[in-house]
Amino acid sequence: SMIWGMPVVTVATLFLFVGAAGKSAQIPLFVWLPDAMAGPTPVSALIHAATMVTAGVYMTARMNDFFSMAPDTLHVIAIIAVATALVAATIALTQYDIKKVLAYSTVSQLGYMFIGVGVGAYAAAIFHLMTHAFFKACLFLAAGSVIHAMHHEQDMRKMGGLKTWMPITFATFFISVLAIAGFPPFAGFFSKDEILWLAFTSPHGSKLVWFLALCGAGMTAFYMFRQLFMTFYGTCRADHHTQEHLHESPPVMTMPLVVLAIGAVFAGFIGLPGVLGGSQFAHWLEPVIHAHEAAHGSHALEWGLMAVSVSVALLGVLIAYLMYRREALSPEIFSNLAGGFFYRLFDRKWYFDEIYQVI
Repeated sequence: SMIWGMPVVTVATLFLFVGAAGKSAQIPLFVWLPDAMAGPTPVSALIHAATMVTAGVYMTARMNDFFSMAPDTLHVIAIIAVATALVAATIALTQYDIKKVLAYSTVSQLGYMFIGVGVGAYAAAIFHLMTHAFFKACLFLAAGSVIHAMHHEQDMRKMGGLKTWMPITFATFFISVLAIAGFPPFAGFFSKDEILWLAFTSPHGSKLVWFLALCGAGMTAFYMFRQLFMTFYGTCRADHHTQEHLHESPPVMTMPLVVLAIGAVFAGFIGLPGVLGGSQFAHWLEPVIHAHEAAHGSHALEWGLMAVSVSVALLGVLIAYLMYRREALSPEIFSNLAGGFFYRLFDRKWYFDEIYQVI
């Protein structure tokens, strides 16, 4: 049966996805999430890393039978997801507020989860949802620990060198940054890599989606290490009064960080890639996600793509290291590209707020 010249299931799943896009902050309905970061950090960590914003991903993956019946809907989801992952990553490159960087990073990672849904890799999307909860909650709570020590200062330009005063916060933040940037054997590597692998090989996937997602991964590594270097390395740029009172947060704040960091290290091992024995996690989800597309590709290809994604992450880290740690590369090289056009575009968040005001 048809409605508006389309199969009913396509129309229904598109409308369901519109709801999921609002809930899970996909373009163009993502502007609320960074603004919601004004709330307390533990709230951000719970709602914007683990539970609430991922509900849209959960719903689409849970209803995978319907979505698999509507390949056109999956196509739309993949396009919007890639756009979200890339646009949010570009905005994160220019932010100075420690929580805003994490906010746009969350939007970008949600884009990754929906890329998984859009290429029919529902189990991979849920796996990324699970690993992301560990490292992103850890990052938010570590940011809260930093903000606490800095007397409610959130501007990274006024931080620096904090690893001396805050060793536990630094160590857990560093582990989570490695996880989100996709370095093996941390959790983020396994889940992000599975999505990239299925984007490349699955019947619903495409090489273009894979390539754009890879570019997003490179930017992720860059802006997360930019944040790490600006906050924890170099000389402290805070005022004298703040520096005198710098201290590690109490155990009530650092203990959860340690627990989450352990998750950021080990949570990936339940979803090993095919060449290392296959995903236990996908096996657990089989009663719900039986439409799981088996990827068709050789072991050599799988190893090759893994090497590519790790290399891209390393490139992002290298550029961040040269710019914000060694200060050998000037950030102006990038911000002056095309007469500063791109920097203005990313810094103004692609003018979404202004466009909304006009409309």
